[in-house]
Amino acid sequence: MTGAQITILSIYAVIVAIWPIRLLVIEVVLRRQRVLSNNSPRFEQPDPPLVSAIVPAKDEEVNLPDCLTSVCHLTYPNLEILVVDDRSTDRTAEIARGFAERDPRVRVLSIEHLPPGWTGKTHALDQALGHTRGQWLLFLDADTLHAPESLSVLMEYGRSEGASLVSLLPELNCQTFWERVVQPPAAITLMQSFPLHVVNNDRSSLAFANGQYILIKRSAYEAAGGHRAVRERFVEDIGIAEKVKSLGLPIRVALVRGLVSCRMYSSFGQLVRGWSRILYDALGRKTWRLVLKLLDPIIFCQSGHVALAAALILMALGHAGPFAIWLLILALVHHGLMFLLFLRVYTFSVPGSRSTPWFPLANLVVDLILVRAITMCLTGNVTWRGTAYQSSGVDGQLDTRNQELATDRTGGTP
Repeated sequence: MTGAQITILSIYAVIVAIWPIRLLVIEVVLRRQRVLSNNSPRFEQPDPPLVSAIVPAKDEEVNLPDCLTSVCHLTYPNLEILVVDDRSTDRTAEIARGFAERDPRVRVLSIEHLPPGWTGKTHALDQALGHTRGQWLLFLDADTLHAPESLSVLMEYGRSEGASLVSLLPELNCQTFWERVVQPPAAITLMQSFPLHVVNNDRSSLAFANGQYILIKRSAYEAAGGHRAVRERFVEDIGIAEKVKSLGLPIRVALVRGLVSCRMYSSFGQLVRGWSRILYDALGRKTWRLVLKLLDPIIFCQSGHVALAAALILMALGHAGPFAIWLLILALVHHGLMFLLFLRVYTFSVPGSRSTPWFPLANLVVDLILVRAITMCLTGNVTWRGTAYQSSGVDGQLDTRNQELATDRTGGTP
């Protein structure tokens, strides 16, 4: 072998050698996660505090009926429900009013205008505050489904942990091919930056919450400035968590099984648009952070695909020497280790998943998502749920040129 070939094999061997470490790390991390279920303790204290469930809904006629049905069946005994119809052009308001007519706990607030400098969801939730009375606020996305005991379990979890904010990662409801293939690795791409055992450590400043389900003390919410303090954020959930934790108040995030599920997006286009927006804002609208995130799959995943293809091509062309053989061996080991890791990711995110063999395709889609997020950083242009936003290229803050577009039904808003 030539010196160049030896150098290539040495570098590639180092990349492959990283994967056993990654496997060990993800196994340790997943085993340390708190998982709540129907068997977890439930809130049984006397005089349960009033919880105000707030469901922002923009063009959610497909998701809202099932979501509200599940919320109305929650067994927690002291609950009020406010649906915020945010500029919907479909039957969202009609559906919400139908629930209000049948259940006195349900009320509807309609919003007709989005002021400059706000994202739609933050404005809707800010407007909801004055129409609620709860000591605790429960922010729910309209694409979530809830087991009857879920709120009782989360209330007890928060009480036992002394937390001012409790959030969770719901089970992913993946129905189409692209959902099953892309959702788990996309979620892991986000959560690599927010490991829950660090988030749940009161000594750490790292904060995270998932806007699909946030249960927060009203006093903590108001002290943190509410959604007004994060009005320009596209991932307002992380912003709220950062504000709360900066006050020295404990936050907790848990995984759940059988309690809450969510179908975030239902098509390939929705997946790409939605996850691009999430990663763009979650990583601080920083181009360099997204570039580093993009280099990870290129170096540690796609290098294996290139090596395997190169080895097979060399052999097909009659160059089956030591370089091609060792390259093939390393590539096969690399793919075996990647398969084991992604098998853990897929089955943990979606129990029973059979999508692991598609992980090379998922890697490419995540690349596309990250490239799109980088483009958002460079242009400042973001389109989210039918509204076009322009961010300043200087500090990433929203400009005043929010513009409503034709309705863009992009699924839920994580």
